[in-house]
Amino acid sequence: MRRNFARALSILIFLAIATIIYLSLSKVYPFNWSVIIRYSKLFVDGILMTLKISGFSLGLSLVIGMTIALARVSRVEIFKELGTLYVWFFRNMPLLVIILLVYYGMGSVLNIDRFLAGVISLSLFEGAYVAEIFRAGIEAVPPGEIEAGAALGFYNYQIMGSIILPQAFRISIPPLIGQLISLVKDSSLVSVIALGDITMRARQIGTQTLATLEAYLILAGIYLLMTSTLSVLGRYLERRLAIP
Repeated sequence: MRRNFARALSILIFLAIATIIYLSLSKVYPFNWSVIIRYSKLFVDGILMTLKISGFSLGLSLVIGMTIALARVSRVEIFKELGTLYVWFFRNMPLLVIILLVYYGMGSVLNIDRFLAGVISLSLFEGAYVAEIFRAGIEAVPPGEIEAGAALGFYNYQIMGSIILPQAFRISIPPLIGQLISLVKDSSLVSVIALGDITMRARQIGTQTLATLEAYLILAGIYLLMTSTLSVLGRYLERRLAIP
C-alpha cells in the first residue's frame, strides 16, 4: 500500500514537472501540433519499421548469443578463445561504427540492402551482450546438478540440452529483457543509413514542417510507450518462468 502510494506520488510529481517545462517552452516556442497530426501516417510507418527491425534483430542476436556463449564455456580452447575475441571486439566497438562498416563494407561486397544491413549490425552488436548474459546463466547452474546428470549416465550434450540450458534460459530472462529494451533504443541508430525507422521519420517530418520539437517530443513519447510495454511484459514473463 505504501509502495503504491509512493509510486502514484512520484508519477504526479513527474507529470507536474513535465507540465511546467511544457508551459515554459510554449511561451517562447509556438507549438503547432496540427501539422504533426497530418503526418501521423509517417509515424505509423516508422513504428512498424522499428518493430520489424527490432524483432528480426532480437531473433538473430539470440542465436548468435547462445552460439557464442556455448563457445565461451566450451572445453575446446580454440572455441573459447574465438568466443572471447568476438565479445571483446563487439563490446568495445560503437554501434554506429558497426552499422557504417556493415552497410558500406559488407553491403558493397555482398550487395545487401539497408534493412538487412541494419539487422546484421544490430544482431552482431547485441549478440555480444546476449552471449555474456547466457554465459552467466549457464555458469549459475549448480555444479551438483551437472554431476547428478553425469552419474545417471547422460552424455554431455544431453546434460547441456536437458539440464543446463533450460535453467540458464530462465535465470537469464531479467537481463535479457533489459537487453531487448536496449536493442529497441539502439535501433534508432539505423536512421544514419536512411532506413525508414521512427527516428528517421521524425527527422523527416521535422524538416518538412519545421515543427522539429513537436516531432521529437512525439518520438520520445513513442519510445517511452514501447519500452514501458516491453518492461511490463518482461516482468510478467519473469514471474511465470521464475525458478521456484
